[in-house]
Amino acid sequence: MRNEDIAGLFDASGGGYESSAAELIQLAASELVERLELTSSDDFVDLGCGAGALIAQAEAKLTHGSAIGIDLSRVQLELARERFRLSPVQPLFVQEDAGANGLRNRSADAVGLGLVLPYADRPQQLLKEATRLTRLGGRVAATVIGSPFFGGPGTRLLGLLERRGVAWPEVELQFDPREAVRLALLCEIDDRRLDDVTIEEIEREFWWDDFDAWWRMLRLFGFLPRGRERMIESIGREMREDDRVVDPDGKVRCAVRIWLLSATVSEGDPWV
Repeated sequence: MRNEDIAGLFDASGGGYESSAAELIQLAASELVERLELTSSDDFVDLGCGAGALIAQAEAKLTHGSAIGIDLSRVQLELARERFRLSPVQPLFVQEDAGANGLRNRSADAVGLGLVLPYADRPQQLLKEATRLTRLGGRVAATVIGSPFFGGPGTRLLGLLERRGVAWPEVELQFDPREAVRLALLCEIDDRRLDDVTIEEIEREFWWDDFDAWWRMLRLFGFLPRGRERMIESIGREMREDDRVVDPDGKVRCAVRIWLLSATVSEGDPWV
């Protein structure tokens, strides 16, 4: 997605983005923070911070450290500043392109990218920026929602889109762990690189109270094609009555796969 489209999407989503899938976002954030192995004095940077869910998970660990959040969305940054208004950490939030920001080289001990890579036009640039910012020996970690998106109901949605000849949403719903490792291994910059690259998979079941709540989440996350509102509404009506999507109790249940990429910033020849 283009930067202006990303900013527009999350400006419009506001606080609804996080509240529409709060448990999923919190799980992804807590797992990512665990992989970063933060210490109390670390300087932490969150690229694509949104309303600050990742920094909120890291806050208790950074008793003598610092936190900076970078995001394109003015609205999400306003929510983040309000969220931490009384926090002892007092993070700095900056409206910039996470893939080309003005932070100093080697200014962080750890960099996180929470559910942000699929939105990037050039995901490798985000990983390179994380490498640039991280000091030698520091940690980089990222989370991505895997494929198939949100289990059976999501697969059903993609099938209906394909039958109508509609391109998938701009946010890439597929994720290949091998491709992520390949991108990470190509992130050499200033004689430093991502080393010990690890991909892990976590799968949990989540549910939404009704179809409308699930559909709203898809819209707020940018997972519905834009510019085809009438067709999307038609698909929504069809899915609302589909017992392969909606359980007898009215809930939508999905097995969600989350991929975690973690690495250490090292120097030297990656093949030695």
